[in-house]
Amino acid sequence: MIHIVDFGSSKTQAISDIVKEFGYENQILKWNSCSEKDFQKSSGIILSGAPVLLTKVDYSSYIEKFKFLKNVSIPVLGICFGHQLIGILFGATVFMGKEIRNEVRIKVLKRDSIFNELPENFIMKEDHTEGIDLPKRFVYLACSDDYEVEAMKHQSKNIYGIQFHPEVSDNNGKTIMENFLALTFKKQLDFNQ
Repeated sequence: MIHIVDFGSSKTQAISDIVKEFGYENQILKWNSCSEKDFQKSSGIILSGAPVLLTKVDYSSYIEKFKFLKNVSIPVLGICFGHQLIGILFGATVFMGKEIRNEVRIKVLKRDSIFNELPENFIMKEDHTEGIDLPKRFVYLACSDDYEVEAMKHQSKNIYGIQFHPEVSDNNGKTIMENFLALTFKKQLDFNQ
């Protein structure tokens, strides 16, 4: 079961539709009504975008609710807001940056399985005004001309953050999603690792 955490994005259903298209069962959970125990049978977790500016709100409630993600052993993918939230959980700083509401060229800095079948440069849609610096124990995977941390991965876990929106980026986006879902195959959530 892939659990998709909905932070209020208009694109969350598109994430679910792509996950279904690739044959994975999934469930959308509203962020403010789910709890850690809802994820005990997860094989993967996807965090959606959100119409929230983390530089303008007290984000402590998000941190408290999702701090368990620091200890999971299953794959996690944060998209846009979800990417920023993962960053903050691991010590990154969020900042107000350039407003991006269009397609952007993403440059791969480090090859990773999440980029399988994609070239060194590819186009993705973006819809944000904030970014993060690289948190501790994460590695840079991709950048753009406007944001340094477009994609990142934890050094020892399959925890990914991507600033762009693969769920609305046509075939390139579907490739990213398929590559992430392949990591979840037969994984089971273990809160003790």
